[in-house]
Amino acid sequence: MIKGSIVLVQRILIAFLFCLLPQYALAQSAQPLTLEDCIKRALQFSPEVAEARYDVDVYRAKKLQADSHAYPQIEVVALAGPSPRAKQEQLIPSINTDVGLTINGIFGGIDISVIQPLYSFGKLGHYQTAAQSGIKASSAGVNKKKADIVLRIKELYNGILFAQDLRNLLLELREDIARSIAKAEKQIADDAPWADEVNIYKLKTLHAEITRNLNEADKSLEVAKSALKANIGMDVKDDIVIADTRLSTEARLPELLDVYYYKASIMRPEYTQVSEGIKAKQSLLEAERTSYYPQIFLGLMATIHGSTNRDRIKNPYIVDFFNQTKGAAFVGMKWGLDFGITKARILEAEAEHRKMLEKERFVKGAIPVQIKKAYLELQESFRNIKETERAVENSKKWLVIAMANFDMGLGEAKEIAEAAKSYALSKANYLMALYNQRQAFASLNYAAGLDIQDQ
Repeated sequence: MIKGSIVLVQRILIAFLFCLLPQYALAQSAQPLTLEDCIKRALQFSPEVAEARYDVDVYRAKKLQADSHAYPQIEVVALAGPSPRAKQEQLIPSINTDVGLTINGIFGGIDISVIQPLYSFGKLGHYQTAAQSGIKASSAGVNKKKADIVLRIKELYNGILFAQDLRNLLLELREDIARSIAKAEKQIADDAPWADEVNIYKLKTLHAEITRNLNEADKSLEVAKSALKANIGMDVKDDIVIADTRLSTEARLPELLDVYYYKASIMRPEYTQVSEGIKAKQSLLEAERTSYYPQIFLGLMATIHGSTNRDRIKNPYIVDFFNQTKGAAFVGMKWGLDFGITKARILEAEAEHRKMLEKERFVKGAIPVQIKKAYLELQESFRNIKETERAVENSKKWLVIAMANFDMGLGEAKEIAEAAKSYALSKANYLMALYNQRQAFASLNYAAGLDIQDQ
């Protein structure tokens, strides 16, 4: 009885938990995400970062290959097969070659060769240096991908805030115009002497235009949200809620321009990429040049063969493939001579090295320009915010007065439309200035290499 009651309680609890599970999942999916949350999720999800990390693994494997060439190279070949019969008396007292091919046994054998490189005029060291530089360059490439993603997420996140603020602006205007339409219709119904039905048509036309722009804003907002969800690994069907509710000015002030130049020279991953890339290409070039010189090595070769139906002949001048034991240690030299192949490889390596030098020249010229452009855009955004704030304040006052005059019969719908358009334009410009300020900060941090220091 008691056991049955316990089972019943367990089933009720399980059913209750299953009922709560969809609600819990919904609450989890709708949890507001901050900009830092989105960046963290994007870096964890990004296939681009994962791909760049595999490049590091590739160069680590190349480094392992280069290191391993310093160790002995051992080759073992095992053989087994049928063995023709041969007896020692066939050689004594005279050599008898008429022995036939009676196969009534098997043989087995092992051939072993050991080659230990001794000296290669620096070829091995050059390959090791090239692989090590490749690891550093590819690691910097991972940071470059991370910085690209951080900048992209900031652009999408700020774009959503911008779209939301534009949408709220249009909703505000549509609500104001709707109130004016309602008052104009009431004036017509009350037979007010200043009432004019044409004003209603003008206001409704403006209301429809605002609604059209609102529909476009809704579409842009959904597109931006979909893009952000795709970049942070969320399902497109899930809802996303961002923690910030509106665009706001940046509380921080930029540092001096020279500070960003200095920080970029230390933090920007492209500098590491090109500097290590140059080292790698130089090392590969030197490695190719060593092909003109021989490689010296120490070797050991041993052969152990045995057969079930053959006598062992202890005569160093007679070699029996099926039944023998021999070995030798030696110092060797391997020197390949060709007609232009080595020279062509050297010319190819020289061209690759020069290409990397040109890339370094481009990077050193492009990054300072990128920093200055972002810095000037940031300065411009600060000035634009101040000016557009004044424009928003004045245009809002104009709209309020125009609507009040219209309500009292002292103005026309045309005045409301002009004031509403001016307010919408100035407010949109103000929001764009806020967006540009945030993006200019993001671009400046990206250009100086500051986005990845904590990632």
